Amino acid sequence: MFFHPASNGLIPLREKQIHPLPADVIFMGCLRVKRMATTKRKSISKKARFEVFKRDSFTCQYCGAHPPSVILHIDHIHPVAQGGGNDEDNLVTSCESCNQGKSDRSLSDIPQSLNDKAAQILEKEEQIKGYQRVLAAKRLRLEDECAEVVELYESFCEGYTLNDKAKVTVRMFIEKLGMHDVLGALERAYTNTRIRSGQEFKYFCGICWNKIREAE
Repeated sequence: MFFHPASNGLIPLREKQIHPLPADVIFMGCLRVKRMATTKRKSISKKARFEVFKRDSFTCQYCGAHPPSVILHIDHIHPVAQGGGNDEDNLVTSCESCNQGKSDRSLSDIPQSLNDKAAQILEKEEQIKGYQRVLAAKRLRLEDECAEVVELYESFCEGYTLNDKAKVTVRMFIEKLGMHDVLGALERAYTNTRIRSGQEFKYFCGICWNKIREAE
């Protein structure tokens, strides 16, 4: 019950039922405003982040930059604000400039605590190590595949093998074309009876270069 002060005491006013407001309603001045629902951003685990980095070969998928020249981030293809989640298919590797759009800002404009700097250095070192592991695995793969090409060559040219310069060329062809196309080109060169003896490897290189030009 409410009361109003008067000269002869308090005069009771009419009883008024007070109803509690819903939790999603607030008052702003005289306006009754309903709170807007916000999407809470869920953090991405360190393991999940590095799985995406490995999938993308520790390379920014927008500009091609990679450690140690940049710090990598995880970007959402479909923004979180629009309902995008942390599924791996919605995550992509990007560098700091592409992810934050701050390439025109001086680093002095973004103050960092010592802890932040230490964390960033640690993150950069881990990214460099991860990128180096990717490169090392790639080198081992190219060496194994080159050895397979050399083995096929030796089966066609008994008593001969490829010199170091020729192996460098073979690895380059494998990197650009893939193992399947290189083996096919070598087999085609050494089974073509119209090619003069001793010219097969040169013909093989010509096939590979033509395929590279066609792909460009």
